[in-house]
Amino acid sequence: MAEEENTPSSTLGMIDKAFDKFSSYLSDRISAFVAFLFLLITIGAFYGYLIVPRFPELSFYLLIAPIALALIAYYNRTFASILFVGLLFFVFFI
Repeated sequence: MAEEENTPSSTLGMIDKAFDKFSSYLSDRISAFVAFLFLLITIGAFYGYLIVPRFPELSFYLLIAPIALALIAYYNRTFASILFVGLLFFVFFI
């Protein structure tokens, strides 16, 4: 019986189970990530619709600001954490 546990078919069964666990975990995370991305797109659309027309002289800077902040956040984890907390504050309290 001990020999049966180490057969190739039992090893493949363990790999299949591990792959199934990994794929279900990944699919759960991907759906949350995509939902978050669409939430960001929606916030950006409202940003463009409400704020940019009110300040046409600053429209170029208002358009460039999110990309600049994203680039800085990509390279600096502390800045990214501060921006994240700020966004959470903005979403929940304003």
